[in-house]
Amino acid sequence: MDLQRSFSSSDTHPFSYSQPREERDECRIEPQDPPSLALDERGMIQDCSRSFERLFGFQRRDLVWQHVSRLLPQLTGVDLIQEERLNPFLNYLCHCGHRYEAQNRRGDILSCILSFVRVEFDGKRSIRLIINPLMPGLEP
Repeated sequence: MDLQRSFSSSDTHPFSYSQPREERDECRIEPQDPPSLALDERGMIQDCSRSFERLFGFQRRDLVWQHVSRLLPQLTGVDLIQEERLNPFLNYLCHCGHRYEAQNRRGDILSCILSFVRVEFDGKRSIRLIINPLMPGLEP
């Protein structure tokens, strides 16, 4: 697979079936800008990538200071950080390719695999949540 090429609706984009053709053509996932969220250690959304906005139909202002469980109901009540590190069980599930269901702005359910990365910058800790949408027919 060519990691440098862009995925578009014509590449069997996982969410193209629910979007009009004009919107699908605008929804592209660039490898250098994966759909991602910046979270604080409590799971509150601090920022999102442009590809996340396009894929999920939200704008940054819609999400800032909302809990990540608004988009990923399976994370309701889950502590992302335990004993100063990423939740080991959550981290394990992500490494095993556990499928999560995310909800876009319209309420459609989108299957995806998650990756959590702990980030520290200028003495402040945060979490980057990278969302890998699953393509229909290729799901585990």
